[in-house]
Amino acid sequence: MNGYVKLNLNSLRYTKKRHIINLFLTLMFDQNSSKEELQQYKKKKEWNAIKNCIPLINECLQLNIDQETCDDKYSKESPDFVFSNNDKSIGIEVIECRPSVMECKKKNEAERENFEKRICDEFKKNKFLMSITQDEGLNILIDRKYPMAKKRSSVQEICNELEDLLKSWYHNTMPLRERNYIGRIRVSKSPCCNVVYFNSISRCIPVNWDDIKFCIEKKEKKYKDYCKNIECDEYWLCICLPFGESRNLRVINYNGKEDEAANFLFQCSFSRICITPDSLGRNINWIKEGNK
Repeated sequence: MNGYVKLNLNSLRYTKKRHIINLFLTLMFDQNSSKEELQQYKKKKEWNAIKNCIPLINECLQLNIDQETCDDKYSKESPDFVFSNNDKSIGIEVIECRPSVMECKKKNEAERENFEKRICDEFKKNKFLMSITQDEGLNILIDRKYPMAKKRSSVQEICNELEDLLKSWYHNTMPLRERNYIGRIRVSKSPCCNVVYFNSISRCIPVNWDDIKFCIEKKEKKYKDYCKNIECDEYWLCICLPFGESRNLRVINYNGKEDEAANFLFQCSFSRICITPDSLGRNINWIKEGNK
């Protein structure tokens, strides 16, 4: 199937946009769908990525574009969309960011889930937990700490963090131990046995700067092509972070590279760069707003 990603240096770090599109198209359309239908769906996905930019486009160009309506007159190729009035034009290119398919990712999702299951299973045997739950059980919901320490703690070390937090909750005192993996726990009564589990719903995982930089560098290589294809006064880059990545697009983990990131963004060609979700939510994070 054309939607599969080849195992090479670049495509494993990020699934190319066309591969992602092909994957969704395979799921959403049957084999008899026309090329026109597939193209319309592709553009709709790209519009969902940029629609959070529309209010600023309206402000810059004095237009009144409806965010919810994907109008074909704005659709182009390289860049993906162009908006203009009589005096000024803005081209927007879209790229999808998928940190979960990063090459050689040491802590991938499946491995992390297995590691955290071992933590939960081990902590259920904790002596202090068992001593305070002889009559009724507890539900213990665990929130991870972000950013995490570079060196991951062992299962037993993390269980020690959990025990310290549980004692703090039980005795209504401050925690004593420094924590590297656990942010906090939320405890409630359970009608029967003890239940220990990690929070897998919240969007608290930050975006790594290296992942964002990779996206920008990829499109920076094509910047001259955008200028040749369609001449615009400004070119913006929209980095789309899919819902399934479980990332908080407003929180970037720079890993101590804040100054390097600021200089990189200043030097790159795009006038504005933002991170947006896909079709879910209206959040937007402008990481570059001109060279001022």
